[in-house]
Amino acid sequence: MTLARLVATLALPLAIVSAAFAPAHADSWKFDVVNKGNSPVVEFRTQEEGEWSENWVENRIEPGDTVNLDFETAEGKCTVRTQIRFVDGTYFDADVDYCKANLLEIHTDTLVWKAAE
Repeated sequence: MTLARLVATLALPLAIVSAAFAPAHADSWKFDVVNKGNSPVVEFRTQEEGEWSENWVENRIEPGDTVNLDFETAEGKCTVRTQIRFVDGTYFDADVDYCKANLLEIHTDTLVWKAAE
């Protein structure tokens, strides 16, 4: 067996083992959202190609509550326009880099995202 063939033979099993132990966040963008505002959040939407997604929030996110969300993909543009709407109808939107963000803090009129440390 040639050295090149031996390397090729060993490379496939190593790639399979590496994929099996890859971190979960490599497969999808997962993040926590905490409501640090004074009003319950009733809508969380993301924008793609000029269209807003369906509401990601099944129930309200009460002040002080944290929810875990997941794009269920790690493909596409990292920076995504994100809209937050409160129970009183007020809303705002902001850009979030989901390739880096693992925590989103919703304040009364702004969204702050934080990267993993």
